[in-house]
Amino acid sequence: MTVVLPGQGPETTERRLANGMRVLVVERPSGGMVHAALFIRGGRSDSGGLPPASVEMLARSLFGRCTPADLSGKTGAVVQEEEALYESMRQETLQRLRFEPGAPPPEVAALHAQAMARLQTEFGDTTSLDLFEQLGVTARICHTNADFISASFDLPANQLEPWTRLEAKLLKQTNLFRFPLERERWLEELRRSQLTDPGLSPLLGSAFVGQRYASAMDENPGAIAGLTRADAKALAARLLSPDRILLVMVGDISAESIVPFLESSFGELGSNSETEPFPSSSIPSMSTLRLQVSRLAYPRLYMGWRVPPASSMDTLALTLTTRLLGQGSSGRLQTLVDHGLARSVKAELGVPGARALNLLLITAEPEEGHSLAELEIAIRGEVLRLMEELVPGDEFQKALNQIELQNLTAEEDPATLAATLGSGWAVLGDWRQAFIPAKRRQQIGLEEIQRVARLHLTMDGVILGIVEPDRSLTEDPLDHKLAQALRALALRKGVEPAKAETLVQEGLRQLQMLTRDQRAATLKLLDPIFKDSKSKEVP
Repeated sequence: MTVVLPGQGPETTERRLANGMRVLVVERPSGGMVHAALFIRGGRSDSGGLPPASVEMLARSLFGRCTPADLSGKTGAVVQEEEALYESMRQETLQRLRFEPGAPPPEVAALHAQAMARLQTEFGDTTSLDLFEQLGVTARICHTNADFISASFDLPANQLEPWTRLEAKLLKQTNLFRFPLERERWLEELRRSQLTDPGLSPLLGSAFVGQRYASAMDENPGAIAGLTRADAKALAARLLSPDRILLVMVGDISAESIVPFLESSFGELGSNSETEPFPSSSIPSMSTLRLQVSRLAYPRLYMGWRVPPASSMDTLALTLTTRLLGQGSSGRLQTLVDHGLARSVKAELGVPGARALNLLLITAEPEEGHSLAELEIAIRGEVLRLMEELVPGDEFQKALNQIELQNLTAEEDPATLAATLGSGWAVLGDWRQAFIPAKRRQQIGLEEIQRVARLHLTMDGVILGIVEPDRSLTEDPLDHKLAQALRALALRKGVEPAKAETLVQEGLRQLQMLTRDQRAATLKLLDPIFKDSKSKEVP
């Protein structure tokens, strides 16, 4: 089927394989190159009973480098040995921590370290050739969000057929031999990094209690350390079903010529799941929610409103409203930075995803000498102004032009076009809807902005998140590590993020009564993640 959408996207051909997998092709004969992107509907909010991080672990294990070891049955024996030792080490460590602080049993830890070293040698990431690179694949990017997984890259058009065979084999086998290495890499990244949005996860947990986005942003090291390759394989069995997969190809390619070898490669994937229905656009009633998070971090204010999924008819007006408020240097909230009230301010639509009920979120940091209360009042004023006054015509037209420019840019760049079509399919349920804003450009008026602001951005339904340092805490790095350990422990026990912050704050106050040596010993008891490398870093 070929679809032509005048003024709302390029000519796109859709094919559906016998097993239900969809393929989109945009033909651009020149250059001998193709940009390809795989989309899997099911992101961090669709992890089932597993932590949201399990989706990220699956993506990292599946769409990274590929060497002969990834396809060799011999690798499986080394991986199984590592899995058994890792679980034994983890269980024995937990048992010992119930009675006394201490490191994992040295003999088990040593054997596990040897198994990991053999795995690293087996994969030889720094020396062995990547099978994808041998095919000429470049610019590979793997991305995971709340709604979907995507893996995109460029490759020569004449290598498309061997690539499909290799990729389909990986999806079908789902060996995930790299899982142990990827788990360790991610844990090390988290140990070395600081949270960029320290209050966002608790805010989402409070705003979406019992809903799909409540824990989508959690990256709890304890939960990640507890994940196994068996968990990832079970998740893959559910998500890697043909009806959840879309392949988008843009470039020097013919839609008719590729179907036969796609059927013989991706067409061999078996169906493992039922099609998931798209969520309702209705918004349950909710009163103002105010959440305070005390951390050793720079003060930050979150102000959000629950808005319908991107498939709603209000999305275009909400997109324009978000641009008018604070996307780019010309947004109304930018005046808070210009006048020295805020260090930074931005408005986003679709937080943490857009397939279900989500947030229009404003994030701001006060400038030195100004309080979060001042910033909150100023932002409320700008939102109320949208409700009470019609937006000036030139300001409204500028926001419309920005959306039109974004659509044109998406059509011209193969990577952006593939991402737009793929996210349209994963989030909206139909790739044809990806360019709908261009079609409605002449149908929307100034009154529409005022209507959606009054409907969705009410002050009696605002969700506030306030992140500020707890004045009762010192700046001792040990306190920061204790807070991380307490938070990880609470979340591992299934405590809701908002309640976890209250427990962390009270726990730190109690620990302040102990000596520093006693607090350091307590840190070892709280979380084995901090027992060796982390505790040694404490000055």
